[in-house]
Amino acid sequence: MPPPPGTPPRRGWFARNWKWFIPLVVLLPIIVCCGGITAIVGGVFGVIKSSEPYKHAVAQAQSNPQVTAALGTPVEPTFFVGGTVNVNNDAGNAELVIPIKGPKGAGTVFVTATKSAGVWTYQRLELQPTGSAQRIDLKGP
Repeated sequence: MPPPPGTPPRRGWFARNWKWFIPLVVLLPIIVCCGGITAIVGGVFGVIKSSEPYKHAVAQAQSNPQVTAALGTPVEPTFFVGGTVNVNNDAGNAELVIPIKGPKGAGTVFVTATKSAGVWTYQRLELQPTGSAQRIDLKGP
């Protein structure tokens, strides 16, 4: 049945919906790419932060009296961490740079470790407070 005379013809779907369709087509790829990059970065940080060298280094820094004197309590790691952890069965190595902070200051924990026969050995485990040339040894006894 044709429309009554004098009634304008109905507009098509695109003519009615272009105001939300065009921004969606432009923004959707950007949102997907940002989400993918965020997932990759979060995954890498998650893998490093779940490693034994990372956990050991943070625990050593939090329990060291020299660190708590320099940075205050509580001592907490920041979100970003740098470095690599490679593990293959009972062998591996780790090179980490872990920024930490406390109420009185901040610093960076440097970790160099190797894993042999399932045991991590730390060649370097030290904190350098920000603005100081002195480093605090975290290896302990």
